[in-house]
Order: sequence, then C-alpha cells, then structure tokens
Amino acid sequence: MRLEAKEKIIFKVHPHWLYVVFPEFLLIIFLFIFLKLAYPLPHWIQIVCLTALILTMLVVLLDWLCIKYYLTNLRLIEEKGIIGKRIMMVPLSKVQDIVCKFGILGRILGFGDLEIESAGTYGKIVFSFIANPRKRKEEINEALLKIKEKESNMKKKKAR
Repeated sequence: MRLEAKEKIIFKVHPHWLYVVFPEFLLIIFLFIFLKLAYPLPHWIQIVCLTALILTMLVVLLDWLCIKYYLTNLRLIEEKGIIGKRIMMVPLSKVQDIVCKFGILGRILGFGDLEIESAGTYGKIVFSFIANPRKRKEEINEALLKIKEKESNMKKKKAR
C-alpha cells in the first residue's frame, strides 16, 4: 500500500486472532481424527491427505496475515488477498456513517465488525472480525473530526 504525501497511518490491524485460531483448531482436531481412521490406509494416501491438511492450515494462516485494515489521517483502507490483492479505499471526507456490530461471542471475546458507509461511488467498506471495534470506531471518529475541522478552516480562509 502506498501512502500519499503528508499521509500518516493512525492504525493498522488484522482480523482478531480467533479468525485464524478457530479454523486451525478444527483442522487439528480433524487431523487427529484422520490419523486414527487412516491407519489401515496405504502410506502414500496418508501422506497425500496429511500434506493437504497442512497446506490448508497454511492457507488459513496466510489469509489472516494478508487481510489488513488501515486508518490514515486521510482515508480508510481495506487490503485483502494472498496472491491477487484487492484494495478498497474511502476518503475520510466521504464517510457518512460508522456502524459497530458484534454478537454475544464478540462482546465476550472483544471482536466485531465496523461497517463504514460512504458517499458517492465509494460504497461500503467493512472491517470484519477486528479486535476492539468500539475503540477503532472512536479513533475513526477522531480522524473524521480533524478532517472536518481542516475543511471548515479552509472554507473560512477562502471566504476571506
């Protein structure tokens, strides 16, 4: 991701650690069950299946590592993708609404989603499964206030 002139990163986050731990835990359980059931199978089948499970675990980890959410002093950025990248950006000046969503597990374990609505063709950007969504929402709101103060100061200067 490339920053513009005078742009600074306020926060950079990955999804909550449970995003990767829960699927990995299920794959490990599946691995142990497979090892118990696969005993009578030929060794080459066991090796192929074990390799597939390990590769799946690696892909889950890489997926988690390759999802990044940024807040800068100018925009919100969502970056996804292991091989191909998808980058979605919304200028802070275009943000209209921020919705913080989390379920019962999210409230207990401290994760949730932030849905950021924007004006125009930018659409909606969702920071999924992030830790401390309320804190992140407050940080975004603070950045929005600073942008609006800058814009109003510029309008005052132009009016003079």
